[in-house]
Amino acid sequence: MKHSEYRKLLENDKSAAQRALFRDYLNYVYTIVFNRLRSCGSREDIDECVSDVFTDVFASYENKSNKTDDMKGFILTVALRKAAAYYHRLCRNKTVASLDDETAKDVPSEEDISVAAEQSETRKLLLRLIESLGEPDATIIIQKYYYGRNSREISEIVPLSPAMIRVRSSRALKKLRKLLADNDISI
Repeated sequence: MKHSEYRKLLENDKSAAQRALFRDYLNYVYTIVFNRLRSCGSREDIDECVSDVFTDVFASYENKSNKTDDMKGFILTVALRKAAAYYHRLCRNKTVASLDDETAKDVPSEEDISVAAEQSETRKLLLRLIESLGEPDATIIIQKYYYGRNSREISEIVPLSPAMIRVRSSRALKKLRKLLADNDISI
């Protein structure tokens, strides 16, 4: 949706404009927020942050304080800033060791670089295999297993009933298992 289209829709029907913006940019905003908050926030924190992003975007357009034509860029900026604010608020009470501290070099790293590299390659291959399933199967699998959404929530994103989502998910999972077996990857 372009800035001018949204402005016209906003002038005619405020709630329709908000629904259209939410529908078009929900996955985009959710991905940005999820990637920032997944290490310290709960699913409720992520959902709350996404809601706050859209509240700020709606308010900006309603007050006509947004002068930019780049809607996606504006939404990206709002999402990044809001997610950063949530991240700092959620992580404020966690204890952090300073890297400048003399004892920091004595703390051994628990990360195994070779295992991390292998896991990274496996994730890339898995994502390629999921994408090879096509739509809407790829979206269903990612929403279910990466974002942890249930069939009802996925049906709001993909225009299928929850029962059909479960059937498609089951079939897509079988296809994915076969693709993984063909690539010598076991789950």
